[in-house]
Amino acid sequence: MKKTGKSLASLMIAGTLLTGMGTLIALPSQTMYAAETVAPVMAPGVINVSGTGKLTVKPDISYLSIGVQTTSTTAAKAQSANAEKMAKLNTLLKGDWKIPASDIESVQFYVQPNYDYNGKDQQKVTGYTAYHSLQVTYRNLDKLGSLLDAAAKSGANNVGSVSFGIENEDTYQEQVIAKAMANAKARAQSIAKAANLSLGSLLSVSDPGVSAPPVVYMGRQSAKATETSDAAGTSIEPGTIELNATLNVQYSMN
Repeated sequence: MKKTGKSLASLMIAGTLLTGMGTLIALPSQTMYAAETVAPVMAPGVINVSGTGKLTVKPDISYLSIGVQTTSTTAAKAQSANAEKMAKLNTLLKGDWKIPASDIESVQFYVQPNYDYNGKDQQKVTGYTAYHSLQVTYRNLDKLGSLLDAAAKSGANNVGSVSFGIENEDTYQEQVIAKAMANAKARAQSIAKAANLSLGSLLSVSDPGVSAPPVVYMGRQSAKATETSDAAGTSIEPGTIELNATLNVQYSMN
């Protein structure tokens, strides 16, 4: 009986050892299996580039700042005299030059006192100045200088900046966008070649838009300048405007 008990005990110990060995053998295989299932999958290559397009065109519209300024002893006199000059200017623009009322807009008007300061920091009103300015939209750019001269003769004694633009940018939009797209593709091809890859299909395009910064001619004409306008007419060259477009483009790479 004792012998049998020892045999059973020996079998139980051997079984336990075998079970433990089985566990030790199973663990490495489980770890290897888990590593195989979570192996990262590489995404296909993509490339993001920005393409720019430029197009130089002649402007077809101008925006003029034309003002009338009058100084007098009282605010009422200054305003009244300035209103007469402004009425004359409006008649010239709408009548003689056939500019529609929709293209003439009042942008600034004020009547303010003028001061004289003595040595004791005291101020004294010496008169009043009335000012009224218009923004005039004008499309016949060949006659722009003649218009400014005529306005000066009629009483406009403060001619500010003249800016030029393109009235309908959509006319040139297709051309400048095509240039931006070609530039983006060329850049993408160069990058793919440097990476020893080939350019794949077009994935996406975003369009921030076409911009055309205005060209501004700074020329302030005072009352003194009108005295010499008979000798030589005003000459203004509109120059050119540069349209710009930017496209953000994504391609695949193989």
